[in-house]
Amino acid sequence: MSDCCNTAEVHVNNAPVIALAGNPNCGKTTLFNLLTGSHQHIGNWPGVTVERRTGLLNIKRQKMELVDLPGVYSLLGGGSADQAVARDFLLDEKVDLVINIVDASNLERHLTMTAELLEMGKPMLLVLNMVDEAQSLGLKPEVERLSASLGIPVVPMIARKGHGRKELEQTIEACFKNPQHGITVEYDNDTQNALSELEAAIDSSVNPARRHFAALRLLEELSSTDNEHVNALLNEQRAKIRQSQGEEPVDMIASARFSWTYKNAQLAFSKIAANPRRQKITTWLDNLVLSDWFGVPIFLVVLYLVFVISYSGGNIFLDFFDQASSALLISGVGHVLYLVGLPDWLVSIIAGGIGGGLNLVITFVPPIGLTFLFLALLDDSGYMARAAYAMDRLMRRMGLPGNTLVPMVIGFGCNVPAIMGSRIIEDPRGRVLTVLMQPFMSCSARLTIYMAFAVVFFRENGGQVVFLLYVIGIIVAFLTAWLLGKTALRGNPQPFAMELPPYRLPSLNSVLLQSWHRLKIFMFRVGRVIAVIGLVLFILPGIGWQNGKLTTTDIDHSLLAQGSRALTPIFTPMGIKPDNWPAVSGLIAGAAAKEIVIGTMNGIYQRQNTEDLMASYRHPDILSKLKDALATIPANAKVFFSTLDDPLGISSLHNDTDARQASGASSATLKALAIGFTPLSAFAYMVFILLYMPCASTMGALRREVGWGWMIFSSIYGIAIGWAGGTLIYQLGSYIYHPDSSLTWCISIVVGFVVLVVGLRWFGKYQDTQSSVTMERSI
Repeated sequence: MSDCCNTAEVHVNNAPVIALAGNPNCGKTTLFNLLTGSHQHIGNWPGVTVERRTGLLNIKRQKMELVDLPGVYSLLGGGSADQAVARDFLLDEKVDLVINIVDASNLERHLTMTAELLEMGKPMLLVLNMVDEAQSLGLKPEVERLSASLGIPVVPMIARKGHGRKELEQTIEACFKNPQHGITVEYDNDTQNALSELEAAIDSSVNPARRHFAALRLLEELSSTDNEHVNALLNEQRAKIRQSQGEEPVDMIASARFSWTYKNAQLAFSKIAANPRRQKITTWLDNLVLSDWFGVPIFLVVLYLVFVISYSGGNIFLDFFDQASSALLISGVGHVLYLVGLPDWLVSIIAGGIGGGLNLVITFVPPIGLTFLFLALLDDSGYMARAAYAMDRLMRRMGLPGNTLVPMVIGFGCNVPAIMGSRIIEDPRGRVLTVLMQPFMSCSARLTIYMAFAVVFFRENGGQVVFLLYVIGIIVAFLTAWLLGKTALRGNPQPFAMELPPYRLPSLNSVLLQSWHRLKIFMFRVGRVIAVIGLVLFILPGIGWQNGKLTTTDIDHSLLAQGSRALTPIFTPMGIKPDNWPAVSGLIAGAAAKEIVIGTMNGIYQRQNTEDLMASYRHPDILSKLKDALATIPANAKVFFSTLDDPLGISSLHNDTDARQASGASSATLKALAIGFTPLSAFAYMVFILLYMPCASTMGALRREVGWGWMIFSSIYGIAIGWAGGTLIYQLGSYIYHPDSSLTWCISIVVGFVVLVVGLRWFGKYQDTQSSVTMERSI
C-alpha cells in the first residue's frame, strides 16, 4: 500500500549533477540550504516516500544541479528505503561529483561511509564540517595531511555559519577541471581475488560500480541472490578465505575498513587544548535531558510549549488570515466577477467555491507554519535527537520508535504537521505506523464540535467529557499501531542507533528555509486537496436533482440534503434520527475540514442560501472587513496571554456564553442539536467525529507520506472504527430498550472486527512473501 509522489524537479538540461552524501546529523541539509538558498525543490523519490531535495547551484554563471541524498550510516548494510535510494542513485545515475560531508567531531565514525563512497569510483571531495566542534574537543584539523591520505580535496567548514562556502565553491570548480577519485581501502589478496571473481560472474549488463558493490554486499552477507552459479562461486570463495586466513570474509573486510578509517581519523587532527567549559555544560545538560527521571517530563514540557505557542499562539493571527483572505478571495473576487456580468451561479462557484477553498487553506498557515518553525529550531539545536532517545524505552514497549511521541503530541493541534513531522522517524515500518496513528489524535478543530455538544448536553461535566474523548483517541491510536504491527506491518522496531549532535545555537537561515519549504509543501500540495473538496462541498448545497435534471435550489432540496437523507439510515444504529439529516451533512462537510462541521450546521439550520452570498458580492465592503480582520490580532493576543495555562479552552465550558462563542455554534444550531440528539446519541456522534475519516488536508498529507493505498485504508478504517465505536456506545447505552437489536449490532461489529484482523494478517503474510522474493532476486 504505497505510492510515490510524482513531482516536478529542479532540473537544468546538461547541467553537472552534484550529490551530497553523508551520515545523519552531519550538517548535510544545512550545507544544501547554504548552497541553494530558495532555488530548491522538495518531493519524493520515484516509487518510495523518501524525501528528495534538488536545487540549483551557480558558480561563475555555471549552473549545477545539487541533489541532497538521504542521510544514512552505510550504503552497504541494511535494507531501508533511504539506503536503497542513496545507493541506487550513486551507482546508476549520472553523477559528476560526490560531496561527502562528515562531522569533524566524530570523524572515525563518519569515515566509514567515506570508504564506501570511494569504492564507487566517482569524482569526489570531502567537506570536513563542524570544525569548531572538533576544536572545542581539543582537535586541530590537518587538512592537507588528510587530503593526501584520501587522494581527494578536503574543505574545512562550519556550514551553519556559512564559513568555508567560498573555498568549497572554488574546490568544486577545480574538481570539474581535474576530477579526483581517491584512494580506496586495501583488502588482502584473497579478499580482492574473491571480489574480482564475483564481479566477473555477475551479469555483464550491470555497470562496473554496481557489480563491485554487489560483490561486496554478497561477501559481507548483506544480500543474497537466486543465481545458482554466483551462489556456488560465493561459497567457494568464502571457503578459500576461511582456509587461508582463518577468518570469515565479513570479518576480513570489516577489519580492513576499520584500519583504513582509524588511520585517516588519526591523520586528520593534531591535539590542542580543549574547551572544558563547553564539555562540562554538554555533560550537565545530557545528564538532565537523558536521565530516567527527568528525560520524559522535560520532553513533555517542551512539546507542551510547542503545542501552546504553535496553536494558541497561531490563533493570534488565524482570524486575521481567515477574514482577510475571505474578504479578498471571496468577497473581492466575487464583486469583480459580478461587475463583469458573469451569471450568479458562476460567480458563486468561482468566488465561493474556489475562493472559499483557498481561504480554508490559508487559515491553516499560522499554526502549521509556527509548528514547523519550532520543530526546526529544536532539531537544529540538537535537542530533538535527545528527545527521541529519552522516549525510546517507553515507546519501544509498544512496538514503536522513541520519536513517535513527537508527532503524536503535535497531532493534538493539527494532524497535518504531525504526519509530515513523522519524517524524523528513520525506521520505515515505524514511520508508517506513526503516520496511521495521527488521524485519531483529537486535533484542535474537533474541539469546536465537542464544545457545541457539551454546551447542550454536558453542562455540568463538559470538561471531563472532552478529556475522555482525547483519551479515547490516544487509546485507539495505540491499539491501531499494535494491531497493524501484529498483522499487516509485522516486524520489530529497528534498533535505535543515533548520534547525539552537539548542542548549538540554531542557524536562523537554515531554520527559516526548512520551515518555509515544509509550509510550501502543505500550501501547494496538501492545499490542492482541501481546495478541491471545499469546492465540491460548496456546490452541493446549491444544486439539486428536480424534474429529471440538475437545477439551482434551496438547501433543503439540494444534492447535499438529498445525499444526507439517503445516508441517514447508516447512522441510525448510532442514534441519529431519520429527520436529523443536517447532522449527516456536517459529517460530509467534515471530510473537507473539521472546522466547518459546525459552520455547515449553522448554514443549514439558519437556511442560508445563494442569494445571501450574492448580496455579499454586490456590496463587499472589503476595507471594513480588512480593518475588522486587523483588529482581531490584538484581541486574540490578549486571549492567548490570558489562557496560557488552558490552551484547549476547557475552562470556558463552565460558562455557557464563553462555550457558545468558542464552539462557533449559533443559538438556532444549539436548539436544533437539543431536538435532534439525546445525551447518549450526542456522545456517540462525538466519538464518530473523533475517529472517522480525517479531513482533506490530513488525507493529502497521508497520500504524500505513505501513498494512496494507506491513505485509502486509513479513511475506510477510520470510518469503520468510528461507526463501530459510536454504534457500540449507543447500543450498549440503550440496551434495556431494545436488547435483541442491540445484541445483533454488537455481535455484527465483533464479527466485522474478526474479518478485519484476518484480512490484515493475510495482507501481512502476502507482504512478507513479496519481500522474500524481492530479497532473493536482489544482488
